[in-house]
Amino acid sequence: MKKGFGRKILIAFFVVIVFVFLVWAVFADLFVEYMVEAKGTEAAGAKVELKNADLSLFPLGLTLNGLQVTNPYEPMKNAVEIGRISANVDTTWLFRKKVIIDELNIDNVRFDTKRTKSGATKKQVKVAKKEEKELAPGFPALKMPDINEVLAKENLKTLELAKEIKSDIENSKGLWEKKIAAIAGKEKIEEYKKRIEALKKMKDTKDIGSILGATGEARSIYKDIHEEIKVLKKSQNELNSTLSNFKSKISALEKAPQEDIRRLSEKYGLSASGLSNISRYFIGPEIQQWVDRGLYWKQRLEPFINKKDGDKKEKTKEVKPPAEKETMPDFLIRLSNVSVNLPMGEFSGKIKDISSDQKILGRPITFDFAGDKLSGVNSVKLDGSVNRIKPDFPSDKFNLKLKNYKIKAASISKSSSLPLTFEKGNADMDLEAILKKGIIDAAVKLNLNDVNMLSGDVSSGYAKAVSSALKGVSKIDIKADITGPVDNYKINISSNLDGLLKNAIGSAVKEQAALFQNKLRAGISDKVKGPVQEAKGSLAGFEGLESEIENRLSQLTGMQAGSAEKNTGIGGFKLPLF
Repeated sequence: MKKGFGRKILIAFFVVIVFVFLVWAVFADLFVEYMVEAKGTEAAGAKVELKNADLSLFPLGLTLNGLQVTNPYEPMKNAVEIGRISANVDTTWLFRKKVIIDELNIDNVRFDTKRTKSGATKKQVKVAKKEEKELAPGFPALKMPDINEVLAKENLKTLELAKEIKSDIENSKGLWEKKIAAIAGKEKIEEYKKRIEALKKMKDTKDIGSILGATGEARSIYKDIHEEIKVLKKSQNELNSTLSNFKSKISALEKAPQEDIRRLSEKYGLSASGLSNISRYFIGPEIQQWVDRGLYWKQRLEPFINKKDGDKKEKTKEVKPPAEKETMPDFLIRLSNVSVNLPMGEFSGKIKDISSDQKILGRPITFDFAGDKLSGVNSVKLDGSVNRIKPDFPSDKFNLKLKNYKIKAASISKSSSLPLTFEKGNADMDLEAILKKGIIDAAVKLNLNDVNMLSGDVSSGYAKAVSSALKGVSKIDIKADITGPVDNYKINISSNLDGLLKNAIGSAVKEQAALFQNKLRAGISDKVKGPVQEAKGSLAGFEGLESEIENRLSQLTGMQAGSAEKNTGIGGFKLPLF
């Protein structure tokens, strides 16, 4: 009885074990595959797909086959495709909730591969395109801008100034009309005349009282007229000053169209100085594209290489590498062997100390790749580091050297005005880049030898000049500096092409610029002529005010001068009348 019961228990236990292994065999790999795709898509911001996964127990290991990471910029391409990833996990650390991998092998890595279907997701991350500003592909203003379109969207300073001056003149004129109305006018002058006539009638009087009264009245009239004249002369001076100020503004207004012409000519017109740094139009957009994409992937990977502490106030101290029996980060890959399959051949290298918490490990991530037996290039070397030992002071270094790379036919300018392609050439490139606390400092040196460039059909004079000059070039040296914050970096590019092209197209550019400027001058003149004349015409209203003050001054001054006799004798007395 007991033996039968024991046999049943053994059978049940065996069934459970078999069931567990069957569940493991069926679902474990599927679960890993799901997690890789789901979490990978979330991390990359683009669709991640896995052909299959194989999770083994003895020893504990994981193999991933056919991993594809969609390019978020181009959903019909993969940013990277990996044939096989395999690793064994150190089980002794799993009991401490640590994932430690001594060696990881990544084989058959390929970049920019085509997809059979789009990798866009429903929650596709929007990749921000950096404003290209001056680095737009092709040459600037190879086609003369339409003058009407330019003038339709530009605010002319002349029109703004004419409106402002006209408004100021009209407001000032209104104030002056009120001011002059308050000064001695026609009625006041007539009153003075009547008072003077009354004094003249007392000339033959013999009454001493009347004579003395007349003397006081004469002095009063003289004083009143004298004060009126002072007020009029002061007003006359102020009015002259106001007119002089407005005349100066009108003079500036007449010159304003020249400033508009100059400003718009510089903005829209082609100039030799504008092409003095023409190499930026060749290589600038390409450099900008690679920098932007590098920064995008760096941002996506940052959470996995820089673990943030809950207490941000705690100061980070540099930790020396601990003994292995002591503390370890939650995740660590001691060594990764990577083989990259490039069109030119295999490019292999090692990545060391991939950790989720370098502060604990005390070592940065380092990488070193090289390829010497490649087709179409003598050698390629890539090395650098990702340092987060002090999380608040992140530092990345990146160095790339390329020797004697055989250039295949490639387009360097897709501008319809001036299409240019490399037919052949050899390239040496040296790139050094440092990224510290969000600030980029990178330098690229590119030397092209035995170059042969071809251009398509061109029609404009300066496009022909550029095409002709470039056909004779066999050596090109380019230097690019990328500096500044990651969200607003600047690219400065210089090349031996700059001086060559500036001289080649100088005369053609001057001719084109002169033609554009003449059309611009005519267009601006036609647009501002009316408003300028209105502003000048509004000044004419002051002429009547000026004449009115002059007329009143003339009449009062005449009264003050008196008749032919400045002193009138009355009863033997000489009275200082007028």
